[in-house]
Amino acid sequence: MKRTRNILLTIVMILALLLFSLYDAFFAAPRNYRVRHETIAAETIPESMDGMNIIFFSDLDYGTFMDQTRMTKLVDKINQYAPDIVIFGGDLFDTGVTPDDTSTAQVQQLLADIDAPYGKFAVYGDFDHESEDKLNAVSSILTQGGFEVLDNRSVSLHHKSISSISLVGIDSGVNGSPDITAAYSSVSHTNYVITVCHTPDTADYVPADLTNLFLAGHSHGGQIYWLFGAYYTPAGAEQYFRGKSEVSNSFTLDITNGVGTTGKDVRFLANAEIVSYKLKCTKKSEPTSQPTSESTSGNETSASASPQATAAASESAQASSSASAAAQ
Repeated sequence: MKRTRNILLTIVMILALLLFSLYDAFFAAPRNYRVRHETIAAETIPESMDGMNIIFFSDLDYGTFMDQTRMTKLVDKINQYAPDIVIFGGDLFDTGVTPDDTSTAQVQQLLADIDAPYGKFAVYGDFDHESEDKLNAVSSILTQGGFEVLDNRSVSLHHKSISSISLVGIDSGVNGSPDITAAYSSVSHTNYVITVCHTPDTADYVPADLTNLFLAGHSHGGQIYWLFGAYYTPAGAEQYFRGKSEVSNSFTLDITNGVGTTGKDVRFLANAEIVSYKLKCTKKSEPTSQPTSESTSGNETSASASPQATAAASESAQASSSASAAAQ
């Protein structure tokens, strides 16, 4: 009798776990945004930027399952963590969705509601490139929402100092026109460099000696992941699919699961996520016996990207015919 009870209890527990997993996958997980916390530590991060918070999110996929209610929850979650800088990794609208007046107004306003005093930046995803009209609409929505699109170019990010880190944006390796030479044309070897591209496989094509951290999305972490396979396995995320990888034994590639869903409104073992990166300067200040009067000069030109930001735009992209290094 005791053995029978134990068997029945085990069966009940398995069924309960299965029902909970199904509920989470179909109802809770697609609507809940987990915040993953990471620390970026390096000597090349300026002391003036120590402690700054960069929020990265990708794959909004608005219009099919992501709606105004879900996006409002997302924006509130981002603002809750008081980011200094926000980066969006592409795919503003879901595949097959053409922005209309209503969705345009909704997304534009919610993007504008994201508060990041030192700048908001974005790159294009493969869904953004589905048509010229869609790309133009996405570009306008991002710009009106306060995001600066880094389409094969870089900016320098400052905080109360001439010292900076570099942020490089590369167009999507699927449907887009990535131009890596142009994107890196103004990047300094002395700066810490964060590169953002929608497609993770593009990481194999960037200069390893000029890259410290590569941020990507696109794969949704498989969206439904069962350890030996996944529901969503798009081109452009075949070499690098989910999680972190070391590329060329040189820099870290970090792929976010994204915040939206496509095809099916289901997530399993691939939680919707926002990533928070805390900057940490590891260089120790050397004490001086008397004030110094050294002046700092360089080739880099700085200009504010917004009234609050001091992000300097890089030089115009070189002709793609001589500089294209697409990661198709």
